[in-house]
Amino acid sequence: MKNTENITMEFIENRDIIKKAVKLENSYIYPVAANVFCAAGVKADADKLAECRKLIKKNAGFASYLKGNMLPLFAAKLCVSDEPEAYFAKVMEVYAILKEHFRRSEYLALLAALIAERTSAEEAANIAARGRAIYDMMKKEHPVLTSNEDNIMAGFMAFSEKSDKQLTEESEKCYDILRKRFSNKNAVQTVSHILAMTDGAANEKTERVCRMFDMLKEAGRRYGKHYELPALAAVSVIDADERALVDAMISIDNLLDGQKGYGAFGFDKKTRLMHAAMLTADLYEETDNAQAAVSASALAMIAAQEAALMAAIIASSTAANAAG
Repeated sequence: MKNTENITMEFIENRDIIKKAVKLENSYIYPVAANVFCAAGVKADADKLAECRKLIKKNAGFASYLKGNMLPLFAAKLCVSDEPEAYFAKVMEVYAILKEHFRRSEYLALLAALIAERTSAEEAANIAARGRAIYDMMKKEHPVLTSNEDNIMAGFMAFSEKSDKQLTEESEKCYDILRKRFSNKNAVQTVSHILAMTDGAANEKTERVCRMFDMLKEAGRRYGKHYELPALAAVSVIDADERALVDAMISIDNLLDGQKGYGAFGFDKKTRLMHAAMLTADLYEETDNAQAAVSASALAMIAAQEAALMAAIIASSTAANAAG
């Protein structure tokens, strides 16, 4: 297993390579795109990234959702693929299936990319149909709270061996417990979806998230209570000692502190700590995601990692709107 210094330095190097190859994109997306390479155990390749960017740019239709905030991220996903053009074609095929069940959005484009990584186009039809059924159950429980961004969690929950009813009931139990601790309903809902996919009692899983949050606070690290929470959930579902996981996060946070992009004019401390959580999950994540999806905890961890991608999209959109 890599250590915290290895993965942190690889992360910074990958981020800088992506910024040079895919220029003038939103700063929130670059770290998440860099994490695609870290999770895959691959070093970013500027030339291949440039080719992948061209592949995205020259395609019309659905690809328009990938030409905005998603572009560096999707270029990275293409880049770690053995056959970028074949993967891109498969993503478009999966997206065509998904849009029969969900409204078009960049979240749906991201879900198409994630499903294409993990299953066949034929099986994607079953995942899409089940994902829609799960989404409708979410919508029934939380009609105002549930929106396009929840497509991704519904899609991942469709991979679970648990029944739709089990997933929904478990999610609600986790949600009710976490709402007493955290005020951001959107973040709590996403975390509850992640935890619902794992084994164990709802109170045990939610208490682990809260304990790790408190451990960080006791160490002088105030973890974010908003879009950052799913990344902490990603760490909490790892089958390892809580203290060791928190210590790894703190170690990575220390290494990120002082790096370019994390100073006075860069990301704030809460975003930096979210990136530290993201990289801590990489230390334990299986590189073969198709195999990892067999495990309930691994499936949830991958889903939580993808929630970090959603967080970047949300953060970048918010920043763009504020600038406008």
